[in-house]
Amino acid sequence: MRTRPAEVEKQRQAAVVREHFDGASAAWTSRYAREPRSMADLDLILRRQNVHALVKPLLDGVGRRLRVLDIGCGSGDVLDGLPRDVISVAGMDFSAEMVRQARATHAGDSFVRGDATRLPFRYDAADIITTLGVLEYVPRPSDAVARMAESLAPGGHLIVSFPNRASVFRLMLRVERWMERSLVRVRDLLRGTSKAEEYDRQYRHRQWKLREAIAMLERAGLVVEEIRVSTFGPWGRLGRIGLMRSLARGVSRRWTNAGFVSSRLACTFVVCARKPDDA
Repeated sequence: MRTRPAEVEKQRQAAVVREHFDGASAAWTSRYAREPRSMADLDLILRRQNVHALVKPLLDGVGRRLRVLDIGCGSGDVLDGLPRDVISVAGMDFSAEMVRQARATHAGDSFVRGDATRLPFRYDAADIITTLGVLEYVPRPSDAVARMAESLAPGGHLIVSFPNRASVFRLMLRVERWMERSLVRVRDLLRGTSKAEEYDRQYRHRQWKLREAIAMLERAGLVVEEIRVSTFGPWGRLGRIGLMRSLARGVSRRWTNAGFVSSRLACTFVVCARKPDDA
């Protein structure tokens, strides 16, 4: 039986994503520790800061150890600094190399390889689920959110990041990449080369407007409680300029609440949503 073109494309995209993150695994931890070299590095750091700001109030006065799942855990660094006497951490990642790195550097936590749309955890397995930089690579992100909601205990919280499609800075990056692809295709035509094929092999990166992200969470039966915004600055080539990153860091630290203006400038949303107690 022939495989349908859509399924072939999904498998191709999965292979590209896996190859990318397998290759990035060895240096992933250092991206949190070093001075950011790009706007993507800064966004990684700011996302973790937002997660910590959202998780810490959930730990106050609970009186028991909370179960935290980190879906798309990478090298296991997102929850570093949160006290393990009040949380137990399990992580899952699509990349076998990322899981290997996480196990090597976080002996007190547990990690498995898996798919965000088919979580290897039982229902009601977690009090808190964190997932950063994951949904944009998943073929069916709404299915992934639904599985995470099922894995939450009643009253539990999902903390998830979304790239902001309405961001002016994200738009600037899309224009920059479109121009680069166009120039490479013209050069291919003149030189008889095929460098433009490298762009076609890159993984897709979904983005959402805030209302779209909220709607996805609500369809999974979750109630949005808090939204934080971050990374106010240009990506791409401009994002490699140190002054740009310094300005973006300063603005991002002071401007964290979602509003009309910030929702059109911030590159990333980090949303905290709760599963109702009677779910």
